[in-house]
Amino acid sequence: MVAVGIALGESMNTVLAVFGVWAVLSGLFQLATAVRRWKSGAQWAMVLSGAQSALAGIFFVKMAGSAATIDIANVAPYAAFGAFYFLVSAVWLTVSDVRRKSAQAAS
Repeated sequence: MVAVGIALGESMNTVLAVFGVWAVLSGLFQLATAVRRWKSGAQWAMVLSGAQSALAGIFFVKMAGSAATIDIANVAPYAAFGAFYFLVSAVWLTVSDVRRKSAQAAS
């Protein structure tokens, strides 16, 4: 967030570039974590989210280098998809947990 604050003093394109670099790095870390946790379930949503973050970050950095006008509409879909993936993962894991506990109680 400090980098975004500093970038605000430059231009919105610089802010988007900083945000893009963050999205790439966080997406790659999320993807690696999802692969390591694959056996615990519902990680497919985390894999999709991580891959999408990394790709969107590359797109943001590329867009930041152009002459295009940058505004919040450029990052809103990215945030919406991230929230959707988080919701899907949370619901999937909750349902899986309830099923596992029901199966254990029935045994």
